[in-house]
Amino acid sequence: MHNINLWGYTIPCKALTPFEVDYLSNLPTPLPSLEWVWSEMDRVWDLFNLNNTRPLRDQAIGDFYSHPVWLMNGIFTEMDPVSSGHRSAIASYLIKIGASNIADYGGGWGALAQAVVKIVPECKVSIIEPFPSRVALDRMQNESRIAFIDDFTFAPYNVVIAQDVLEHVEDPVALVVNLVNAVEKDGYLIFANCFNSCIKCHLPATFYLRYQFKLLMKYAGLHFIEVVPGAEHAQVFRKKDKMDHHNLIRANKRAKRIGFLLNSVNGVSSIVKHKLLNL
Repeated sequence: MHNINLWGYTIPCKALTPFEVDYLSNLPTPLPSLEWVWSEMDRVWDLFNLNNTRPLRDQAIGDFYSHPVWLMNGIFTEMDPVSSGHRSAIASYLIKIGASNIADYGGGWGALAQAVVKIVPECKVSIIEPFPSRVALDRMQNESRIAFIDDFTFAPYNVVIAQDVLEHVEDPVALVVNLVNAVEKDGYLIFANCFNSCIKCHLPATFYLRYQFKLLMKYAGLHFIEVVPGAEHAQVFRKKDKMDHHNLIRANKRAKRIGFLLNSVNGVSSIVKHKLLNL
């Protein structure tokens, strides 16, 4: 076998380990639903006996994130029309703001980066991914404007993107500080977050930010601009002020204390609104 064709996407077997070949070869052949993908990722999470309410440092979290289920997820997002639409919307937005030196933090196997360089002329994209898969490296071997790097080597950037990242880390605000520091003054940050329990690797410790993320960002020196048209989960901020680190820490602690209450109140409000609309 020279290649594997999964859901219309062809992967050369030379870029895969035997375990990855075996895993991908046994996946369902029609493009599955997003719910199936989440269920499969939860199955692998449970395979490693992971617990999202305990500290990750004492668990096999590295094994989970190196499992080929993430390769499957990357292929799914490549072929899924909704995911593809979100990438195109973000790429088109980067033209609007004049992006040229872009960092895609946790950019996976490079689907967003490839969408960006196809649309945005003369830009360069650094994918901050310390351990890219062999498949990802194989995909990018002819992409001269995309580079996988370990850290913010080419900072300051005029745009940093963090798509589906913060909900996976135990201290998302600490990561935000690093992302903000990597952006030049008047540069942009695009956060596409999902602080919801859609999947077990979305850590409950981050859910307090569901309705408070935008408010906290003002202490990081960021001004909220708008959401990306066509990708309404992606929020755009501009770095305008000096970071108020002391008050950011204080506000983050306060947000953690009231986060559960806010989530509960907003959840009840959403249910009531839904019932009223369906009367």
